[in-house]
Amino acid sequence: MSGLMASRPRAPQVPPVTIGGVRYEPTAQTATPGPEHAPGVLGAYDAASGARLWTLEVYGQQIDSRLERDVQEDHFQSLEATPDGKLLIVTETGRRYEVDPTTRGVRALP
Repeated sequence: MSGLMASRPRAPQVPPVTIGGVRYEPTAQTATPGPEHAPGVLGAYDAASGARLWTLEVYGQQIDSRLERDVQEDHFQSLEATPDGKLLIVTETGRRYEVDPTTRGVRALP
């Protein structure tokens, strides 16, 4: 075989969103190691220094250990700021979430 074959396409590369000096991005696409480095986790970073401020699990994922992990993962598809300063996250499977960065509250949207 002449190369590696992936069992799923690469996870989407979602541009970070900056609000009030804080950069928000999915931790699954950062180089920061740790248990929070997973699909479904949002990271908040100081925009000037890059220092991690906090992480938040927006949604959990049930992983069946009998199946390949990567094909079960549901990554962020998009991340955007709303006019009222919240974050709207849409996953690869179309699930939608609103995150309030001030309270770190998460709300699943229809």
